[in-house]
Formats: sequence, C-alpha cells, structure tokens
Amino acid sequence: MILDPIDHGEAFTHNFAMMKLRFPVFLASMLIVASAAGQAGTGSLAGSEWGLGDGDDRYVQFGSDGKVSGHAGCNRFFTSYQQTGKKLKIAGIATTRKWCGEAVMKRETEWLGLLKRVRAFEVTHLKLTLYGAKRTRLAVLKRRDFD
Repeated sequence: MILDPIDHGEAFTHNFAMMKLRFPVFLASMLIVASAAGQAGTGSLAGSEWGLGDGDDRYVQFGSDGKVSGHAGCNRFFTSYQQTGKKLKIAGIATTRKWCGEAVMKRETEWLGLLKRVRAFEVTHLKLTLYGAKRTRLAVLKRRDFD
C-alpha cells in the first residue's frame, strides 16, 4: 500500500488545525512568564546577601529571622528589618567599633546612613534596588550568595 504524502486523512487535518489554534495561546503564555521573570518584584529578602560589587566589600545579609547583618567597610553591623510587600524598614543599626582610617570610616558612615534611609525595594534574582522617601533610588546591589 502506497500512501499519498499530501493526503494524511481527516484525523491528521483535525490535529493540525487544533495545534494551530493552541500554539498562539502557548506562545503568549510563555512570553508572559518570561516577561515576569525579568521584572522587579517584591520577593522575600530572607536568606539573601547583597553587595555593591566591583571589589567593594560592603554588603548586607537578610536573615530569615528578621535580623540583618553585614559589613560596612571596616566594621560589622547588625540590627533587625521589617519587610511588608515592597516596603522595607531597617531599624537602629549597631556596629563593632574598629577604626580603619578616615576615608574608610567616611564610606562606612555613608553606607550605614543609606541603609537607615531605606523605605522600599525592588528585587530580581540578581539585583536589589533600594529606595528612600519619595521613591528616591539609594543603591543598586548585586546578589552575593548566588551560585
């Protein structure tokens, strides 16, 4: 029996027609998922660590217990944080008390002051943007604990 390559029968025609109808829906749903994955969101910061990158040793680490700690340039710091949706509040910050020279201490004071002014954030998998009052961008941090 020889089959005509053009006439595949009614079942083939029906399946092909259904596939043509489903493909645009599938494609649209995949584009929505891909688009959402690249957008900044309000994911939990718990268990993540973020830094300025480019050889800068300052970083902040958000614990799952509501505590935040990190390195300010010379001293370590620790405190608590509250995250509600896109809102973020870092409470009064305590530090160790080493002296590392005037330039380093100035950078440290700036970093700690920035953290105290944080009021909101946006996060993607590898980037955390911190905002102050009136949605002023304070810093863009890079994920440090991503393998």
